[in-house]
Amino acid sequence: MEGDEVIGAPKHPNSLQMVHIKEGEVPRVIAYVSTRLSRYRPAMHPDIVDHRDILVLSLFSRGKVLNLMNIYSDDQHTAIEHLAARVHSLPPFIYMAGDFNCISTTWDDYEHGESSTAISLQDTASQIGLEWARPSNHGPTRISPNPNQRSNVLDLVFLAPSEILISMPRLEHDLQGPSDHVPICTDLDVSPEPPRSGRRTIKPGSEAEKSFISDILWDLAAIPVTAPATKEGVEALADAIVTVFSDAWLVHSTESKPTKHSKSWWTDECSETFGAYQLSCLLADYNKFQRACKDAKHDFFDEHIAEIATSRKRLWDLMEWVKQCKLPPCEAIRNGNQPCHDMDDLWDALHGTYNSAWGREYNASVLDELPDEPVREWADFSEHELLSALKGCSNSSAPGPDHVTWVHLKELLKDKHILALFIVLANACLRVGHWPCIFKESLSIIVPKPNKPSYAVPKAFRLRVGRRKMDNSIDTLRSRAAHSVLDLWSSTFQDPTY
Repeated sequence: MEGDEVIGAPKHPNSLQMVHIKEGEVPRVIAYVSTRLSRYRPAMHPDIVDHRDILVLSLFSRGKVLNLMNIYSDDQHTAIEHLAARVHSLPPFIYMAGDFNCISTTWDDYEHGESSTAISLQDTASQIGLEWARPSNHGPTRISPNPNQRSNVLDLVFLAPSEILISMPRLEHDLQGPSDHVPICTDLDVSPEPPRSGRRTIKPGSEAEKSFISDILWDLAAIPVTAPATKEGVEALADAIVTVFSDAWLVHSTESKPTKHSKSWWTDECSETFGAYQLSCLLADYNKFQRACKDAKHDFFDEHIAEIATSRKRLWDLMEWVKQCKLPPCEAIRNGNQPCHDMDDLWDALHGTYNSAWGREYNASVLDELPDEPVREWADFSEHELLSALKGCSNSSAPGPDHVTWVHLKELLKDKHILALFIVLANACLRVGHWPCIFKESLSIIVPKPNKPSYAVPKAFRLRVGRRKMDNSIDTLRSRAAHSVLDLWSSTFQDPTY
């Protein structure tokens, strides 16, 4: 054997690995959840059962909660006894399965007698609404490597009584491989699928994006460069510009509903050649489709490699690592001792964390210590100031509510009319002393902080605010000007509300 050892559980791109890691303990159960179930918002439930040998998984659909349990019980029957002691606090389940290491005449025809552990297990299952489900091809599930030793039934599946005949388990001997345990497959009906959530997108570098920019240039050119002198005038000019962005977005964006078959590298040419092959079923058209896919992959990955090598300059992002991969957070965020499983509870938890200072009294007398400075006239912003401010803005930043990126804005401001229009609006905001209402709209984004041991608390996440790029560009101008005038007072100009 050559190379480094691979550490940790195997991963697969079509599955989400769920394991409850507790400090000081090694977990002995893991769940692989298909990405096709992502719309059911799968989540672990350590608040129901917190044990390294028991994993509770919940699916959410149309107001219903579907609980499933994965168990490993050692030869001391630790997990079975743990469940029996807490059975009165458990919710109903639709499925419970695992290696129970428990023999009984109920599920093993060659055993004689009934152990107290087996009776306890069946009683626990009954109280959470389940019964043992006999597989359609019932037989030993643990195959002894010693031919002189009898194999037995240790792996069990418990289902709701009404589902046993419909979802009858079956032993999958063909999938056993080198393991001494036979996999058990069970088909479960988890209610109708939640509606697929789509979003509107414009693919970067596409013809649609070029048309998007072109339409904005054309429509903004029709807005006269006239400085508003009232609050109503500032509002009207800002609304007119934002409406142009919004209308162009609705015209050129398309609704995208990603599936497990979606490919990031897929292009319009791939779709066209695939459609032609479906109609003709000719080998020549199939070869064209294959070439289109190959070229699309090369272009896509070459672009990403170039971006990593030249822009980020972190070449290790290109490397494959064999060390243990961290599993994604699958635990519900907790507000105090309660997990947040609906949007209202989650909003309360995040709002209480990121707006904890809301309504708190403040003492403005600390500003009295600052020396008075002579009053000076505010100089209007110039074209050079706006363009230099945009140079430092990252081209890879996420768009705001207007769907415009810094790349789009830099391209638009090459037009002298649009550049003058933005500067007129920026100067009017300062002269009139009014910040347009449309600029106060923002998009809050919650992202996980890196390398946290647990993501079950709101403080393990960082709040990012996505604002309109036009609003951001004007605010950047204002902030830079404020810093150049008086560094001590620069922080007072960061809030876009006057």
